[in-house]
Amino acid sequence: MPIALLAQRILNGNFEGAGLPCAYNLSNQAFTSTMPNVVGFGEKNELDILSAPCNYGSAVRGTHFVAMTVIAGLTDAIGLKLSEPLVPGQTYTLQFYEKIGKVVNGPARLSVGIASNPTSHGELLFTAFELHNDWTRHQFQFKPPTNGLYLTVILESAGEAWIFVDDFSLICPKIDLGNDTTYCAIENLNLKTERKFDSYLWSDGSTDAQLTVQDPGLYWLEGKLGGCTVRDSIEFLEKPLLCGCKLYFPEIFSPNSDNINDTWAPLTPCELGDYELLIFNRWGSLVFQSRQATTSWDGQQGDQDQPSGVYVYRIRYRFASNDGTLYQDKGLIQLLR
Repeated sequence: MPIALLAQRILNGNFEGAGLPCAYNLSNQAFTSTMPNVVGFGEKNELDILSAPCNYGSAVRGTHFVAMTVIAGLTDAIGLKLSEPLVPGQTYTLQFYEKIGKVVNGPARLSVGIASNPTSHGELLFTAFELHNDWTRHQFQFKPPTNGLYLTVILESAGEAWIFVDDFSLICPKIDLGNDTTYCAIENLNLKTERKFDSYLWSDGSTDAQLTVQDPGLYWLEGKLGGCTVRDSIEFLEKPLLCGCKLYFPEIFSPNSDNINDTWAPLTPCELGDYELLIFNRWGSLVFQSRQATTSWDGQQGDQDQPSGVYVYRIRYRFASNDGTLYQDKGLIQLLR
């Protein structure tokens, strides 16, 4: 199952720790001293900390939520401290909830920005022009234009507004390698995730976006993106009966003497007869030939290492246990050094 190992957190994004169930008309200073890691700095200078006993409904998560008040010409604003600064250019996903307490004489809008200090509106990231009578989730992706340690929430209105907000959180992406499965172990399987990450780390220590596996076992991928580190795993169990009499052709091999994919040969669980394998380089020159199904190509022509690149194979063969049909195949091999 996909799991989040580490997530960038907005501290107190669900507004817990206030102590009192209801606190009305708090000045910025009083609000800041009451609510850990949240700073009030709006011009209206009037914030509320609410919970279910206050008769305005329940919080989205936890027990408390915040009400922001604004009148024409005066904004209300809070700054939410992050567990670590956002990194410019990385992709983040933010979600939060809002609902209307009261709007009079004109629409209200709620904006979210990023700032390096808790009393600045900072760089604007998102604006909700349409607010709702019930808790409504807003979710958006963004790339911070600057480094910032605070997300700022700003309320504006042409008239008067009282708006509730709750549960600000940065969402981690997911990796899904699929369900555990049985397979024919002589097949090559390519593991990858559809989502793009900033970096990848596979269970074998490789750091490419995908992993080719042949052996049964447990494999995992750890991806990092925008302050999140997430992981998923998948287990392959060998079931030889799934193979049948087929020939499988690996796409890549790396003859670098590390005992991993050092040679190339077609794979099958069945005995072969009348076998011939030819391998050509990009210019059409023959670099390897074998009439023995047990002989693999080591990436050399004679005693000379062949360079990295794409090679062409041509093969003809029969299965000894079948009806004697002669098969012919051709395809590409990538040699990596």
